[in-house]
Amino acid sequence: MPTPTPGPRSTTALVVAQISDTHFGHDRGEAATRTRRVLDAILAMDPRPDVLVHTGDVTDHGFAEEYAEALQVLSVWEGPLAICPGNHDVRAPYVEAFLGGAPGASRGWANRSHSVAGARFLMLDSLVDEVDGQRQDHGELSAEQLSWLDAELSWDTRPTFVCLHHPPAEIGVGLMDPIMLTDPDALAEVLNRHSHVVATLVGHAHTMGATTFAGRPLLVGGGVVSTVPLDQEDHPVVWYGAAPSFAVHLLHDDGRLTTHWRAV
Repeated sequence: MPTPTPGPRSTTALVVAQISDTHFGHDRGEAATRTRRVLDAILAMDPRPDVLVHTGDVTDHGFAEEYAEALQVLSVWEGPLAICPGNHDVRAPYVEAFLGGAPGASRGWANRSHSVAGARFLMLDSLVDEVDGQRQDHGELSAEQLSWLDAELSWDTRPTFVCLHHPPAEIGVGLMDPIMLTDPDALAEVLNRHSHVVATLVGHAHTMGATTFAGRPLLVGGGVVSTVPLDQEDHPVVWYGAAPSFAVHLLHDDGRLTTHWRAV
């Protein structure tokens, strides 16, 4: 069979690399190594993605030294970084590390907006504070945060990705579905008012996946530090033998979105 001749490169308006659940400081000590593997693969792309999105659980315990390690490893990426916290993060040191200690536009929350190559990324803080010293693994968005999101979507109608850690819909993984975002209907109500929302990008589930939410793609980034198997798979509950992965989202000039996942 003859070797195919490469055709012209597809025209895309935007290339987004998404990583999630790096868990720096994880007890197994492999988080930095696995994150470097993923970043090396992303940096080897030519041309490189326009933006790197991290959908949360940057660290495992939320310690300042874990954020310092995360910053050091992530520093090889010199382009725009859009990031949000996950349930394993702790808001104060997260904000200090990634947002310069400044509170978000939504009071007390680490929401952020980024503009990259004609598109926007609205990063939502779905982290729930500890209760009696116990980490809360489900996600929440307050009425104030949803008002912030609605306002951000109202004043700028460029193509927009809404990003948060917790999936707002069940994805068929028994370990993770009970700790998804609470009250997803409230988020869907906001998104349904704004047709320029391209997709919702999330993490948390430690498995690559795609479904729909509010009539748009809901794209789940795989875990860098580990994978959570499907209920139908015969693997450990948290599977460290699976390769770390990342997603590449291609926003085409005609408005279509194509997603590819890579395990390295």
